[in-house]
Amino acid sequence: MARHARIVVTYNAAKLAEDMAAHGWDQTDLARESGVSIATISRFFSGEYRTAPTVKRLALALGYSVRRYITKAASEVATA
Repeated sequence: MARHARIVVTYNAAKLAEDMAAHGWDQTDLARESGVSIATISRFFSGEYRTAPTVKRLALALGYSVRRYITKAASEVATA
């Protein structure tokens, strides 16, 4: 059996929402400033779709590093 490790990262959407509010932005503003579609942002906040590239674009639009929004990074080992 092969063992494959992967890193699972979770992001803090509440912190991102706080930073949006501090800028006076709603999801439409964040979409415009980040170049991410409003549909993707909606999926991000619903917990459906949270990828590193998306979070990076959102973080940069708000003037922060992705690290600000990481809540947990854990290693998982999967077997095949």
